[in-house]
Amino acid sequence: AQGYAIRFFPWLQMLMGRAFSFWDHSFFETGILLFLLLVVLVFLSGIFFLIKRSAASKKSMSFLLRGTACVLSGLILVYTLTAAVNYHRDSIGIVLNLPAAEASGESLAKLSMILAEDMRALTEDPEWNYGILTEFDDAYIENQAVYAMKQIGQGEPSLSGYYSKPKPIYFSNLLSDLGIDGIFSPFTMEANYNNKITPFLIPYTICHELAHSKGYMKEEDAGFIAYLACRSSSSRLFEYSGLFHGLVFAMDALRAEAGEAAFDEVYRKLPEPVQIQLRYVMEQSRQQASSFASAAISVNDLYLKVNAQSGMNSYGQVVELLIADYADRIYGEDLL
Repeated sequence: AQGYAIRFFPWLQMLMGRAFSFWDHSFFETGILLFLLLVVLVFLSGIFFLIKRSAASKKSMSFLLRGTACVLSGLILVYTLTAAVNYHRDSIGIVLNLPAAEASGESLAKLSMILAEDMRALTEDPEWNYGILTEFDDAYIENQAVYAMKQIGQGEPSLSGYYSKPKPIYFSNLLSDLGIDGIFSPFTMEANYNNKITPFLIPYTICHELAHSKGYMKEEDAGFIAYLACRSSSSRLFEYSGLFHGLVFAMDALRAEAGEAAFDEVYRKLPEPVQIQLRYVMEQSRQQASSFASAAISVNDLYLKVNAQSGMNSYGQVVELLIADYADRIYGEDLL
């Protein structure tokens, strides 16, 4: 898988990415609608052929079923070449030679405090303006996301090269109901995002999906790469988006590992506007317990487990990579 990811996949990613980048709308979204239409047509045609029961209808039904099987087989082949194999490539931690890290209560507390300090330093800068967090300039964010990914690609070859244009989903309200911020399409190499979520969450989301397009299919890998891209960006909006997501991951893990008191200790260190935003985002996550969102989460959990991940928990495993990345600040002299 690693040999394939290094030698062959980049060519496939570049060719497919360029082929589907010329249109501003999502080919993936259009493809889903066409696929649903095909399913309806096959179902209705099947009923019609069963009613007719003529030799011609049997032949037509056979042709239709074989054609559908060919389409499904083709989709499975494309998915295997663009996604399934890459689930077994080396993780970004191995690629970047990060030390192995364990998410203990102590390390999570230190990581959360470091991220809180970085967030305070960012927002207490005299030139900082919270107003940038509520503005949504899709062209700027999409271009800046590609630029940020290319910047970290200068230091890591597996993240260099061509990036396709990020695309918003037209039915983003439906994605919000399902609790989905972004979708990577392995069939079109498109990084799709929900443009109805809170604006300052979008930069990280797009970088996350762009990381998938480079073959890093594991959620913790894509999440960590997105964090690195946002942190190294010259855009303060991107820097805030990355830090905020890092805080959400770290503090969620801290609360689960060390309890509410440890969570509150870090929470009190945050600037009040960040506290309000953090409460809002976490409350949104709790409210996504609707039947539709729960079903979507269950399906995604099953999908991840089928691909040898730990289900939805894999999103939170980015904290282990963050701890490894901040090892010098977390452990200090203990590393010597």
